[in-house]
Amino acid sequence: MANVALLYGILAKLSPFFGKGVTVIVCAFVLFIGSIYLLLSAVFGLRMGYLVLAVCFFGWMIILSSLWTLGAPGTPRNLGPRGVEPHWVVEATGTGTVTSQFPQSTSYPGGPWHAPDATSLSSVDTVKAVFQTYLQHQAATQLAAQGVKVCDLKAPPGGDCFFLDPTTFQVQDVEFATDGSTHLVAGHGFYSSGGPEITLVAAHEKGNVPVYSVSFLLGSLLGFGLHLPLLDRAERKRKDILTGGTAPAWFGPA
Repeated sequence: MANVALLYGILAKLSPFFGKGVTVIVCAFVLFIGSIYLLLSAVFGLRMGYLVLAVCFFGWMIILSSLWTLGAPGTPRNLGPRGVEPHWVVEATGTGTVTSQFPQSTSYPGGPWHAPDATSLSSVDTVKAVFQTYLQHQAATQLAAQGVKVCDLKAPPGGDCFFLDPTTFQVQDVEFATDGSTHLVAGHGFYSSGGPEITLVAAHEKGNVPVYSVSFLLGSLLGFGLHLPLLDRAERKRKDILTGGTAPAWFGPA
């Protein structure tokens, strides 16, 4: 129990809504699934009621997760739980020329780097925001190492701390390149109140948006496949008893 409480505390620190989310899920299961199981068990018995509920639940989840994964006419894909979204990851930073796992980094701002075109123009604002957030995080880490308290951006403004807004970092000279199928972007960033010009190089990660939808679909198929034969077997035994079979011996109340 101590380990569970410790894990719960760590996850709660990662997200302030973790505890509320767990509570909502537990209450939803008790209310929407537990109440149905209560009715089914009163009619069919505990085991038969569970099997009926499980087959219906997993069958419904197959339909729902199939819509999440495959979509339908008029319904786009990935409307369910989403995994890692496509995003830009900063690969290298430094003053002047920088090196990374991508050889194109050393040639920025020369070829094969190019200014935003019709395809990449819509990504410029996103890239600038990523670079600004990265620079703000690095600056906050350095200030904290020097004993300067930096304000939490998620907390209300005020207090005895230094407010370091990501928008105080300017990003310019954004250019794009490719390394095989990987899209690259680079730019220059600097603190608006003074400081060195930093070269940043980032790569685009495709992410894995449908991972949870596919997991729900596979899990639902597995659960349905495991419970359906058990339900069929239990129903056959029940039918044999109702149509003339011999009921199991009764030895009184448990």
